[in-house]
Amino acid sequence: MLVLKQQLKEARIPQAVVARAVDVSEATLAQIVNHNAWPRTSPGEVRRRLASWLESQGIDTTKSFDAVQGAATPRTAGTTDKTNRSEEENMLLKKQVLFPATKKAFGLFRDPFADEAMQGSDDVFTTPDIRYVREA
Repeated sequence: MLVLKQQLKEARIPQAVVARAVDVSEATLAQIVNHNAWPRTSPGEVRRRLASWLESQGIDTTKSFDAVQGAATPRTAGTTDKTNRSEEENMLLKKQVLFPATKKAFGLFRDPFADEAMQGSDDVFTTPDIRYVREA
């Protein structure tokens, strides 16, 4: 984060106003102010326009483009495997079991949600009569 962000807050000047005055998009100005990421095409020109506009508003630009000391750096995803596993375990659903009355009502003789329920193309294309003969 640049000192410029604090200066704009103190002067109560929105970043959108600055972006319009300097002739850059609001997203570009946000990248400059928050991450010190200048545009690839003509960064010196943008810096010059920004500095001249700030001076016209009475803001001292000597340290505007310096990074703030002690600013929080973005944290990386350095989580441990232990926390990821516990989250995954909590998110897994418990196995759903069909009641015998449900199986009887729909003519099911095995659990259709089991891993071994569909083993091949024969399981997909079998008729109810063939399935009855095989499972009974």
